[in-house]
Amino acid sequence: MISLYFVRHGSASSSWDVSADPGLSDLGHQQARQAARALQQITPQPVPIAASPLLRARETAQPLSDSWKAEITLAPEIAEIPSVDIPFDERREWLSHLMQAKWLGQPQYLIEWRNAILDLVHTQKRDTVFFTHFMVLNVIVGALTGTDRIVSFQPDNCAITIVDIENGLPVLRTKGDEAITVVR
Repeated sequence: MISLYFVRHGSASSSWDVSADPGLSDLGHQQARQAARALQQITPQPVPIAASPLLRARETAQPLSDSWKAEITLAPEIAEIPSVDIPFDERREWLSHLMQAKWLGQPQYLIEWRNAILDLVHTQKRDTVFFTHFMVLNVIVGALTGTDRIVSFQPDNCAITIVDIENGLPVLRTKGDEAITVVR
């Protein structure tokens, strides 16, 4: 059996409609250290670490990388949902509407983004920790629970969602802790 650990990034230093690539806030750095400690208890042996190329995901991965003395591999497949041609000042409204929608009828670029995430999950051959984003976690959990809703749960910052690959098929073992997420 293969276990995949998906960690939502820590609290960001600025909102998504202000900065294209914010780092972590002080709280986010604290959450990242807590997540590293939790992961070390969940998996006693170091495993590969992958992160979205976005700064907040890489900074969340850093404490675990430092502790395990392991390299962080960038995984563009688990980057934040693309907001193609949407101006910063319209991102919040766009995302709020999208979060209420279903996958059926979404633009091709979003379907391709979703498919790349699910392909990544299906092709894993060894235990790995992935540091990623709210919407990516929703793609994974939604697909594994059979919902067409774009948002099926509210993963908290640094929540750990575990997916096991059993007989070649992904199975949701545990969803990460949930919290109310406000589109900032």
